[in-house]
Amino acid sequence: MSLKRILVFLIVLSLVVSVFVDISRISVENKYNTVETVADLYNFEKLASNTGSSIQDVLSKFKENGLKGVAVPEVTLNRLQEIGDISLHKLSDVENIYNLKDSTGNAALAEYLKNLNDSQKKVQKDYIVVATNDPKVYEFLKSSLAKRVPSNKLTVLKKGKNFAFIINEDMDTFADQGLGFNKDDLDMIKSLGFDIIPRIENYNGIKDKDIQSYIDLLKQYDVKTVIFGGNDVLGNPDKISYAASLFKKNGVAIGIIDTPMGKKLQAGTEKFAKFDDYRGAKIYGLSEAETDKYDVNGIVDRWYRSIIERDVRIVYIRAKVDTTKTAAFNMKQNISMLKDINNLAQYAGLNLGIVKPLSPIHQSKIIEILISLGVVAGGVLLLMLFGLKDKYSIILTILGVLSTAFLLLSKYNDLGVKAVALMSSIIYPSLAIGYFIEESKKIIENGDDSHYVRNSLSIFFKTVLISLIGGLIIAAIMADSKYMLKLDYFRGVKLSFIVPVVVYIAYYCYKVWGINTFKKLSDASIKILNTEIKIWHVLAVLVAGVIGVIYISRTGNSPVIKPTSIELKFRSLLEHYLVARPRTKEFLVGYPALILAIYAAKNKSKPLNFILGILASIGILSMPNTMSHVESVLKIALERTVISWIFGVIIGVVALIVVDFIIRYINKRKVIN
Repeated sequence: MSLKRILVFLIVLSLVVSVFVDISRISVENKYNTVETVADLYNFEKLASNTGSSIQDVLSKFKENGLKGVAVPEVTLNRLQEIGDISLHKLSDVENIYNLKDSTGNAALAEYLKNLNDSQKKVQKDYIVVATNDPKVYEFLKSSLAKRVPSNKLTVLKKGKNFAFIINEDMDTFADQGLGFNKDDLDMIKSLGFDIIPRIENYNGIKDKDIQSYIDLLKQYDVKTVIFGGNDVLGNPDKISYAASLFKKNGVAIGIIDTPMGKKLQAGTEKFAKFDDYRGAKIYGLSEAETDKYDVNGIVDRWYRSIIERDVRIVYIRAKVDTTKTAAFNMKQNISMLKDINNLAQYAGLNLGIVKPLSPIHQSKIIEILISLGVVAGGVLLLMLFGLKDKYSIILTILGVLSTAFLLLSKYNDLGVKAVALMSSIIYPSLAIGYFIEESKKIIENGDDSHYVRNSLSIFFKTVLISLIGGLIIAAIMADSKYMLKLDYFRGVKLSFIVPVVVYIAYYCYKVWGINTFKKLSDASIKILNTEIKIWHVLAVLVAGVIGVIYISRTGNSPVIKPTSIELKFRSLLEHYLVARPRTKEFLVGYPALILAIYAAKNKSKPLNFILGILASIGILSMPNTMSHVESVLKIALERTVISWIFGVIIGVVALIVVDFIIRYINKRKVIN
């Protein structure tokens, strides 16, 4: 058996295993199909205040219109001051009041100040002072602060029915730290029939019994999902395994906040999720500032895009309140947004209700090795296109299989998975590009008697199917809960967008222009350098440079050049009607260019075939990149790929027919003249 047949066999084996894994992944994703809309309790209180209604009435109205859950944050000192349960100041401010009035309105606090000397007052001037006359609030704070503040930093004061606390902490940070839940809030939400989603906050020095107290509270209110507040997860760093084990034992899932690629998750999230057997659901919500910034349509579009493109299943809603408008207007626009996102989710084939966490999915290392065989084989085939001899190809194949297997079986398995995915995103688009160049060369040199549309479509579909293999391999090798929940993600996006284009240019020069030795390369370079520069050359370079800058800056997870408003509206239109929005660079640029490039080859135009081929390569390599967004639903990624093919073919064929008609007409006119 020839080496090429062995390599093709390895690719087929890898593809079969990948398809099997991808089907299993789609099955898991199909069960992760319930979207839950969740309101932020404290934010919605602002809407209630604006409308003059009680929070109960506002939430009931939203429940009638499809709201499923309410997120309840922990109480903070700022929150208690806001609702009038405490007074909150720095000690220096309280001292000024005492000096002016010889009283603070709180006997316990006045007595404390009276007994301080000047030196003590100077040291404690920035200490936090909390005062209250409510015994219930006092007992709550006494218990909560004792857990969160070291005893040498906390002074508890009590005199009659007056209570106070002196806290040696920074006001700016500590006043917003969670202190536990107000059970009145939880009882109210439960009585209205909502799914309660507590926002638990971690704190330094948390003990096992404190974590158990949280679990007891969750069981009491039949909580199914928790969103962690603050910067880290419960128990971070030393108690994560204990906290997660209790969550797992009691069937409590965690909400994983959807963050942009490269941005940090809450500290300890991946570790917590791993110990909780990856029982999680992704959450997306706009901040209050973002909610104020965007219009209603913009907000709904961002919610919907997070559901479709990033597999978000909890839409975290903050009310949009415009103080220049009437109360009725504010209620109407917020209910309208809720209805819109619910309708769009159902249009996308998703259910509305209490969120179901993503079922755990992982791949064995044997499966990963079998999948990786296709990448090794594809890489060797790519090098063979450039003339690598069989004996070196055999050695490289053996070394590639052994080194990849070793990496995947070692403690660096994560690195191995990402490396295989990255190489697949580069190798298979490059192989597809190589096939396109081979076919172009045959047509240019030997001609083609077949119908130009049929021939173009044949080459088009074979090219994109080769590239698709790379996407299916990526989707399979990264079919793991941690990638699907975006606890980790594909790396090297820019490389996967640049390298295949470089391969295209190199292989076109090698195969079509015959630059296959250093001397020929040197001669071609000298010829180019000696070319007389014309204005159109300069303009062409400038245009190419601008296109290149835009192309590179628009790739990756944090593009430098953002989409224009017109492009965003066009995307929104496609998303709302097609759900699986095709990628613009594929159906509008790459695929039509691929079809036109074949036509250029038929007309013996190497320069035009080359230029259109560069544009075509952008569409070819974009397809595996779609699959590299593992947090997206694979079925939707496949649907958007097929839709891109269909749109690209239609646009390309129409352009092909028009161009052919124009060329025939021009040639006919030349003959007549």
